[in-house]
Amino acid sequence: MRRLPPGLLLIVSALIIALMTGCHRTNQSRVEATARIPRDAARFEIEAVDDSTALFRPFEAKWIRPGMTVYAVDPSQRDALVAQLRVVRADSGRFRAIVVSQVTRVKKEHFLLAMEPHVPWYRARRFWTGAVMGGAVAALVGR
Repeated sequence: MRRLPPGLLLIVSALIIALMTGCHRTNQSRVEATARIPRDAARFEIEAVDDSTALFRPFEAKWIRPGMTVYAVDPSQRDALVAQLRVVRADSGRFRAIVVSQVTRVKKEHFLLAMEPHVPWYRARRFWTGAVMGGAVAALVGR
């Protein structure tokens, strides 16, 4: 059996590792109208509410953007769905969401839930960290 040159072995190893880490299935799917809101959804307090809008502050969630859909839930009713809202504007750390559809009137006692958008595998930091670390291990083992 003929051995590959070290440089080619490194490239082949890195390619195999990248393919192995990139070709995986996720159980995350896009939220449909009939789907449940996942347990790990971000939860925000409503600061102010009027007839058709709600104001909230997403402190740690830097991924909230205008156009996203958020859901109002009632914590006293085991997070029963109250309304669906669309984020329309961001002003100095506050976001304004307009009610798109509702079951009951949105109140200040309710909470807003938002799901972090899905990130493609090739843009995920975890993928690239694994690919680099796998390439380094392959380079050390292939010597």
